[in-house]
Amino acid sequence: MLLTTEYKRGDIVLVNFVFAEETGSKRRPVLTLSSNCYMEERQDVIVSAITSNTLRLLVGGHLMFD
Repeated sequence: MLLTTEYKRGDIVLVNFVFAEETGSKRRPVLTLSSNCYMEERQDVIVSAITSNTLRLLVGGHLMFD
């Protein structure tokens, strides 16, 4: 799929996350991690899921405070 929107590193965008059972999806925020040079040369973007829910820390997740 060809990207039609330009993203910058640090942008927060909403993407559809498909449920594990593939019965539906939900829009969730992600943080754009890939560098601007990376995105200029490729048709993909590296992102990380983000959440404000601090009560449910998943394996591999890190709780960060400002």
